[in-house]
Amino acid sequence: MINRLKSALRRYGWWGMVQNISGKVLSLLGIHKEHMQIWAHELCVQDANPFTAYQELTLADFEAHRAEDPAWFSPLKMKKLARYFSVPGNRVFGCVVEGRLVAYGWISEQYLGMSKRLLEEGDGYLWDDYTHPDFRGLGWHERLIRLREEELRRAGMRRALSIIVRHNRASRRGYQRIGYRLIERYSFGRRWGKPFLTLRYGRR
Repeated sequence: MINRLKSALRRYGWWGMVQNISGKVLSLLGIHKEHMQIWAHELCVQDANPFTAYQELTLADFEAHRAEDPAWFSPLKMKKLARYFSVPGNRVFGCVVEGRLVAYGWISEQYLGMSKRLLEEGDGYLWDDYTHPDFRGLGWHERLIRLREEELRRAGMRRALSIIVRHNRASRRGYQRIGYRLIERYSFGRRWGKPFLTLRYGRR
């Protein structure tokens, strides 16, 4: 429990933790609010450093590895993963080390994640990044971004996008370190799953 708390503090910071907890309280009332940021990076030729070995994953691969982190691969998460596979243009790549799923992440070549917002021509989207708790802080997140950028490049994309929850400090810093820049902010709310309020939407 203490290790999970320390990990959450590294990821979100104290203010982010307060926002996270307040969001969970609101969710008990059926209200869900998100403050999102879209970050972008122009795709260019990679340097000569070899990529970490990775593979494209299937739902069966997730089933095979779910016992390694049952807190993450909950029944609800497994249902979401199955739904992700059903969307055209979605693919997921992972790194397996000594039989363990260390990290994985999705790309989309058509949609901005699971939303109905179509990507502009030449854009690809990175999302649902995951690193096993035992391997965090070792550079796997950056490797995961780089290998998916390579897949987008191979598919003819010129720019990679990622949406980050505003209070996810660790993820934001990881993308900033490798050259991503903030291009858009937006906030929205849902009540019992139905949109009821757009707080802000704009481009930079």
